[in-house]
Amino acid sequence: MTKEKFPKQKKILILLSNLFFALLILGCTQTQNDYLATISISEQAGLSRDLEYVSAIISFEGELKASRVLFVTDMETGTSMPVQVLDTIKKEGRTRMIVMFPVGIEANQTKKFQCGFVEKMRDRPPPSNLNLSDDGHSVENSIYKAGFSTENDKRGGQINGITLKEFDGQVLKRSHIAMHWAPNFSKSDSDGYFNMEDLPKSSENIIERGLYQITKKRSGTTDSVPEINLEGKYIFYEGLRYFKFSSTMTVTKDVELDLLRNDEMTMDSLFTHVMYTLPNGKVSHLKLYDEELDQLEENPITDDASWLAFYNVDKGYGYGCIRLKYDNTNNSENSSITYKPYTKISKSKNNGRYWNRILLGEEDVLVKKGDRYTESNAYLIFQVDQSAPEKAMKYYAERLINPLLVKVETP
Repeated sequence: MTKEKFPKQKKILILLSNLFFALLILGCTQTQNDYLATISISEQAGLSRDLEYVSAIISFEGELKASRVLFVTDMETGTSMPVQVLDTIKKEGRTRMIVMFPVGIEANQTKKFQCGFVEKMRDRPPPSNLNLSDDGHSVENSIYKAGFSTENDKRGGQINGITLKEFDGQVLKRSHIAMHWAPNFSKSDSDGYFNMEDLPKSSENIIERGLYQITKKRSGTTDSVPEINLEGKYIFYEGLRYFKFSSTMTVTKDVELDLLRNDEMTMDSLFTHVMYTLPNGKVSHLKLYDEELDQLEENPITDDASWLAFYNVDKGYGYGCIRLKYDNTNNSENSSITYKPYTKISKSKNNGRYWNRILLGEEDVLVKKGDRYTESNAYLIFQVDQSAPEKAMKYYAERLINPLLVKVETP
């Protein structure tokens, strides 16, 4: 465990800024009247941030020429860096872009950045430790490498393993199935249950790579339960020890289900403890291979627990889920059907352990057309503080649920 408080992200931000500034000097020239907007970033939760990514909407007349790139400049330090363009919309002679870039900020501080164009003098790709493998089967940054399953789709499916670079290449996995087994469901008359691993090869499977983030989007319906449309998206970041996964299950036709689950991570015997938040805000710790775990059968973790994690107290690593969004509103703005929802910690064969969020279970339930189940979670790899194992989970949860405020001012 490092002595500093999460220093790696700050070092990465400083390195990125210095390298980008040098590249702008060497490879670009700025002309007059290229200023587009001022972007204000405010921290209002009293929480310093070593490295976060913010997005902003920039609008300008005309189009972005191939010879130009967008950049932002810190108005206090003069440090410049390129942005990643997430989306572009062209309408009535104007271009609207959603851009993102990294920022470090102190508690209650406001930073301002100028956004504008630079003319490219030569092609020089900016440095990045965020990489997608040539076959599209894995994504990695300086902290972890996430691999996708290829058993059912050679384009890559759900995450089937995570290599921890800070822990001598320790691999988190479930030996016989994909590690990330969500969302999943089963009809009342089904012999088994199904998830995004069962999407057909004709389904949408798109990877978009960029300087600061790589996304993997999948959507479609399974042949076994065509009444449910699935949408899922991973987001992986440069320099951050978490990635995000968001999903939506939309019922397009009435269907009777005996199982509906999300946020499911299945793993081998790799951890010693589980910790989770209680409704009163306190944190509970239980041994995963002790009789004390059985108390969850009578007093389960709530379905809306803000976070939970597995950790190995002996080897010092942990892996957890910070729940950013949990919305079961249907297409009519009413509540979708659930039955005794809760968060389950399960014992599996060969001493495996896994967690998931149960939305339906134990009973056959008729789910109606228009019911919809949406989640967004951040999955964090962390170092265990022996005196307070929950320290990292609390640190990132506080910041993720209190995002920075972004305002854009145009000249």
